[in-house]
Amino acid sequence: MHRITGPYRGYFVAAYTVEAKGGFVGYGAACAKRPSAAWRAKGQADVISSIYPNELQALVAAEHKVRLEIDQLPPSWDPFTAPGHLVRDSVNDSR
Repeated sequence: MHRITGPYRGYFVAAYTVEAKGGFVGYGAACAKRPSAAWRAKGQADVISSIYPNELQALVAAEHKVRLEIDQLPPSWDPFTAPGHLVRDSVNDSR
């Protein structure tokens, strides 16, 4: 199982699972650019989860650990120029 989500604070969260003895382990990475595949992602922070009984739990645990690592990194975007950010048009705004 694999998944790429984000951006979260300007980083993409790439995570995947691997079957291990006794369950599944999740691996994850925080990437400044969207990776083409979760298992090939080379990121700013790489994490490994504990062993879980199913793939979904291992994947979610790895994603959670990546987000905790991202919280320690500087944002990978400028909040004033982020795409989709609403900027008031002073010429056409009557307020």
